[in-house]
Amino acid sequence: MKKIFYCVVLIVVSSIVAVTYYYYPRTVSFELAKEIPLPNETFDRRDYIGFQYVENEFWLFFYLVDYYETRPNVNPKPKGYDRAFVQQLAEDFDFENYDYLITYQKTLSKLQYSPYLTKEKDDLYFDKRTPLIPTWNKAETDKVYIYRIKKNDHFRAFGP
Repeated sequence: MKKIFYCVVLIVVSSIVAVTYYYYPRTVSFELAKEIPLPNETFDRRDYIGFQYVENEFWLFFYLVDYYETRPNVNPKPKGYDRAFVQQLAEDFDFENYDYLITYQKTLSKLQYSPYLTKEKDDLYFDKRTPLIPTWNKAETDKVYIYRIKKNDHFRAFGP
């Protein structure tokens, strides 16, 4: 009789732990590293729902400069930041200890992850890194925000 009781308790406790692990969102702490003005007055990315995940200097240049130079089909062609400006930003950042998140005209309220959030909000099932799911503040601004989080090779931006 005691064996059956212990088995039932073990199954119940295991089920609670499994459900909690799957559904309970874990929070990632972040802090604002830099608030920069828009690159020009016609720049508008308010409709972009995600953020750019920057792991090193290459990706910082790609998202702020090169991305806009490689978009030939867009008319009028959007213009990104000046290389000298981004070089100064890169010198201010610590890529050895931190990863950075670039948000456009929106501020972050919180960053979370869990298997449930991954299943519901992420379409990049083939990428095994953990997607960070943002919650945004409602206000839209005329700035670009760069947040920093502790360096972690397991995180990425969520997919389309």
